[in-house]
Amino acid sequence: MKPIATIRGRLASVPATVRRRAENSSARSRVLADARAISPELPRDADSGHLIRAARRIVRRAAQDEFAREGVSQVRLPDGWGRVELRRADVPGDASFHAFVEDMLLALDIAPSVLERDDAVALLSSPASADAYGLSPEVAADLASYLLGKALELDPDLGEGEEFFAEQSTQIRQDVRATLVRQVRVPLELKVALDRHERIESGQAPPTGFGGPDISGFASQKGGPGDEDATDEERRGVVDRAQAAFDFAQSEAGRTAFSVLRSGAEKAYEAYGHREGDGKTPRTGPPTKP
Repeated sequence: MKPIATIRGRLASVPATVRRRAENSSARSRVLADARAISPELPRDADSGHLIRAARRIVRRAAQDEFAREGVSQVRLPDGWGRVELRRADVPGDASFHAFVEDMLLALDIAPSVLERDDAVALLSSPASADAYGLSPEVAADLASYLLGKALELDPDLGEGEEFFAEQSTQIRQDVRATLVRQVRVPLELKVALDRHERIESGQAPPTGFGGPDISGFASQKGGPGDEDATDEERRGVVDRAQAAFDFAQSEAGRTAFSVLRSGAEKAYEAYGHREGDGKTPRTGPPTKP
């Protein structure tokens, strides 16, 4: 039997433990609310990985926007945008392409952010932050840095501040290079960029899906198979849930449940679709004028 003093000590520590957990939960909710103010599609139970991927998507999108804004006129492109023409032209090896990529990378300053929540929201909505193409690279980098800072607040184990941001800056720059190379190697992506540039410069509305600096949908809520940045664990979670639903449907309990639902639906249909006593179908149109 444990001494009374030991039991009393443990009981006395319970309120402090509960208070610490409540404080941690409140702090986590505050950080996520700050991040969702910039990227509302982040799930309410997001972890640091969601925020990091959202930051990377913001900058990748800004790179695509910048290529449509200035790249199509600065980079030497072949007359045709077919796969054969692009392969022969080898645009990624051209000096004009290298110059554009380097200018894009120089605009990206991924570093610990001094922005507070209201500052970040004001920056996102500022007329100087975006045009018809989308966010400027500088603003995208500022918002990405803000989200990365929130990711670090959620999970301090990601590393020291300077080291963490240096790693993320390297990764984001690699993402941007790869994104821009795809712009001049994949025919459809180049065609979309050319069409956007032509339509916007001629005063027409941007093509569907490129309506301006809307970044609210950058982060995946579920991390499902449709999210290119979803982790293997997230994809397995979707598959496991689908398999569980299928197994239940095949089980005896599942068949019984579906049978009950079907029976109830049939009774509801009969009660709605037929009058009592004469079995005639009621009129569904407007009443006939006398």
